[in-house]
Amino acid sequence: MKIGLNFLEDEYGISVFKHLSSPDSLKARAINMLGEYQLHGIVLSKRRKIGRKYSPLYQKVFDGFIQSRRRYGISEKTLKSNELYLSRFSDYLVKQKVGDISELNTSHILGFVNTLAGTTNATAYCTLGSLRVLFRYLYDEKILEKDFSYVVPQIKIDKTSRIPSAYSKEEIQKLLDSVDRGNPKGKRDYAILLLASRLGMRAGDICGLSFKNLKWEHNEIELIQEKTQEKLLLPLLSEVGSAIIDYLKYGRPMTESTVIFMRHICPITPLTPPTLHSIVWQYLRLAGIKVPDGKKHGPHALRHSLASALLEENTPLPIISEVMGHNTTETTSIYLKIDVNHLRRCALDVPEFVWNQMVTGGAVHVL
Repeated sequence: MKIGLNFLEDEYGISVFKHLSSPDSLKARAINMLGEYQLHGIVLSKRRKIGRKYSPLYQKVFDGFIQSRRRYGISEKTLKSNELYLSRFSDYLVKQKVGDISELNTSHILGFVNTLAGTTNATAYCTLGSLRVLFRYLYDEKILEKDFSYVVPQIKIDKTSRIPSAYSKEEIQKLLDSVDRGNPKGKRDYAILLLASRLGMRAGDICGLSFKNLKWEHNEIELIQEKTQEKLLLPLLSEVGSAIIDYLKYGRPMTESTVIFMRHICPITPLTPPTLHSIVWQYLRLAGIKVPDGKKHGPHALRHSLASALLEENTPLPIISEVMGHNTTETTSIYLKIDVNHLRRCALDVPEFVWNQMVTGGAVHVL
């Protein structure tokens, strides 16, 4: 594995401990697969079959852990992430022929940690965090005699170090103009893009938006945010409301579901955040908007774009926080990094330097 990591750094300048572009991630993944096979004789799958969670060998224990987290009030979104990370851990244990969770030892844990090389820092951070909580649970429930949470390495991740991806007002308008609203799918997608770009709604909240959230009499959208479980009140702009009505009247499939945005092919079910990501990416390409490597191209980038536009209009940070659904302005302050126009005003003039002069004791000496 070390040889492979050195190869990536020497030949391509790639470090797996940094955020990688899509092409670099593919190179890192290829090296990681070779490393996995060298170390363990297997290559772990990154995608799971629909409906699968864990091996029956650990099903009862892992289900008990998830139920325990649910009783503590952990959000369903976080629990789904926990299930994903545990499913990968489950796959690894099966291929290591661990017949029962009580047989777990330090080498199994560190071996699994090695398989995370090549993933993003965020993925590794969340995976290791989930394992740490799992091992504390297994120890507290006396399923394991040793608390292995101390074996799991710590990864420091600075959430404020990355610059949010944002698109200009002209690019956002170009994106919206690229939608063909003459068909049901176009009507749906246009309404979704408006909710993300005009109101800054998160993908999960758009997918979960239902009829009860639309307060037509007050021209408001009222919902409980999926991420924070905090109440959010947004203005139902006429442009957004008209697009939703157009979709409901002339585009939405017949269904008993109260969720607004649905799939248009069977099975007729509510949309999911990955689908919204695909929708945004589809129209960015259709609009001919250039997306450099490393720049985000999903619904969250439209949310960032709204924050950027509000900053350009000199909107106070507390108001932007309210629109974004943030609890504090500290969270919102990350968007200050993309307010280039105001950052320019903070720049200091570079002092003039004459190469053949030196100042000592207030006197100028020509060298």
